[in-house]
Amino acid sequence: MQGMFPTVLFFLILGFGIIALYWMILKNASEKIGRQYAVFADSHDLELNQPEPAMAGFIRPEPSLYGRMKGRELSISVPGKGLQNTRQIETVLKLEIKNQRFAAQLTGAGLLGRFRQRDSRGMDRWKSGDAIFDAAVDVRTNHPGWMNRILDQERRSALAALLKKGKGSIYIGSGVLAYAELGLIANEAVRTRFEEVLQHFHQIADSVEALS
Repeated sequence: MQGMFPTVLFFLILGFGIIALYWMILKNASEKIGRQYAVFADSHDLELNQPEPAMAGFIRPEPSLYGRMKGRELSISVPGKGLQNTRQIETVLKLEIKNQRFAAQLTGAGLLGRFRQRDSRGMDRWKSGDAIFDAAVDVRTNHPGWMNRILDQERRSALAALLKKGKGSIYIGSGVLAYAELGLIANEAVRTRFEEVLQHFHQIADSVEALS
């Protein structure tokens, strides 16, 4: 029995060490994400909501942003449920749009893109005639005629590049423009991409509202 004590002590110390390391990893990751949200909030005059850690710091809810820009409500959050009710976490940017009738989805073309489509039943695929764009992006909409006026060549190229970089998707419907990307805003590159999406969203919102 006496010979077992050092072994038990070793495993106890090892266990506490692993727990402490895991705690530090969680803390550092949470702080990195929090810094990116803080920069975004300061740059765009948004309200930052940073929930307090729970369970001695082992549960660290993701921050969120909320505010108004150019008269439109804006939010960035991490929904509780993952993609298609899986464990994959998404970060979602939403911008209010004053048009309840228009609906569209822009996802990557191919099998993965079809997996990310949501509520696209009844919406036909729209093709721009731009072979490169149509091969890269699957666009579904309930107003095909409007898409030609919303997505000009410059905007198509920019959105295709952003969707490819972030493997994201764009959803328009029920008065909301939404950009969803797997993962979290944990570094400057991801934050910058969300800021670029936001710039395009304001332009798209203006275009859609001009058609309503």
